Formats: sequence, C-alpha cells, structure tokens
Amino acid sequence: MQKGVIEKLLSLNYKDGELIKVSPVGEVKGLDGRVFKINAASLIETIQKNNLDIVLDENHSFAGAIGWFGKDSFVEKEDGIYAKLELNDKGKELVEKRIYRYLSPVFDTDGSEVTGLDSVGLVNRPNLLNNALNFKGEEMNVKDSSEYKELLKELEKIKKENEALKNELEKLKKDSTQEKNEKAENESDKKELNTRLENIESSLKSITAIFGKKNLEANAKESLSEAEKNIANMLGISEDEYKGAK
Repeated sequence: MQKGVIEKLLSLNYKDGELIKVSPVGEVKGLDGRVFKINAASLIETIQKNNLDIVLDENHSFAGAIGWFGKDSFVEKEDGIYAKLELNDKGKELVEKRIYRYLSPVFDTDGSEVTGLDSVGLVNRPNLLNNALNFKGEEMNVKDSSEYKELLKELEKIKKENEALKNELEKLKKDSTQEKNEKAENESDKKELNTRLENIESSLKSITAIFGKKNLEANAKESLSEAEKNIANMLGISEDEYKGAK
C-alpha cells in the first residue's frame, strides 16, 4: 500500500460549520505524473468503515493535528467529496491569519486505484520530497531515476570508505596487540637473562669461597701448568686464587 498526493491543490474555502471540499473524484493526476481513479462512494465507505476521523496536519508533517474531518460528515457531490472540518486553536490561527490557503489530500493507493484517505495537509504548495508521491516510509518507485542512481553511487562510496576505516582499525588493533606481545616477550627475556646472571654470580661466589686465599702464601711461589691456567681462566679466577685453593 502506497501513499499518493494529487497534483492539483484544493482551495481552502473554510467557514465554520460548513462542508468543504477535501477530494476530487474520477481520474486525477498525481505529482509523479501517474493517473489515479477516485471512486467517491467506495472512498467514503472505507472512511466510515475504518471508524476514524481524518486528520488535518500542517504542511504534510504527519505530526500533531491542527484539525479533524469527522468520519461521518463525508458526502459525495458532483465535483468532489466534501466533509466538515473542526479546527483546534492552532488550526484556527493558521487559517484565520491566512498562513496557509490550500488543502492537499494524501491517499492510500493500490496501483492506479485510490483505496483510502490517509490525511489532509494544510499547505501553500506541494511540499513533498523530490516533488513526487509521498510514501510515508514506503519504497518509492524511482529506481530508474538519475537521482536514485546518484544516491546508489554515493552509498557505494560511503560503503567503501567505511570498509577502509574498518580495515585500518583492525590493523591498528593488531599492531597494538603485537606490540604488547613483543614488549611482554622482551620483558620475559630480560627477566630470564637477569636470572641467569644472578645464578652465574652466585656460582662465582661459591667458587671463590671454595678457592679461597687461605693457602695463597704457601702456593704463591709455585707455577701453574698450562692445564691449570686454563682451568683458572674457565672458572674466572686469578692464578693466585687458584694457587691458594690447591
């Protein structure tokens, strides 16, 4: 079900308590150029069957009402469908100060047939998106229009930019995680190295304690063999300390 607005506006000849014209009958032309058929008897029957007054809103805002057409006041005349309009305070101000001067009915449509009256707008000119039928959230049949194609291009461009940003974000997250892991690995390596150094220092202290200087004077005059020099060098102690440990 779609919503349609006719091309020709209706003059607001409002007088309190009198019926005013809210819709033409027969074949009418929509703002998009299509021709619609309005069957007065069928339309009035639908309005009464729905048991809802028809809202008058400001400039097709589809928001708060500025007046109501009583559901039981709709009648067919030779030139159209008429109904009684009851304005609220805001509606009276807009009409009395002649801020708006025309009525623009919004119809429910099924193909070329008008199946219901959705609302009536108080307007000065058709004020609809792209100057076409108003669909109130329904999909517009403009897939072959240049505007639609341009919109698709723009959406595709935005989609690609969005994908690029997502990829960049993922890369930054990955780099950040890798950096944290590398930092953790470096910290682990550093800790392991310090532990090894501490163990080596501890071993050297133990070796030094074993190869003390208690016999240093007794062995001071003795010369070390090449094998003993090599052992002392491997242990990281001086030749004199090695002599003292002998």
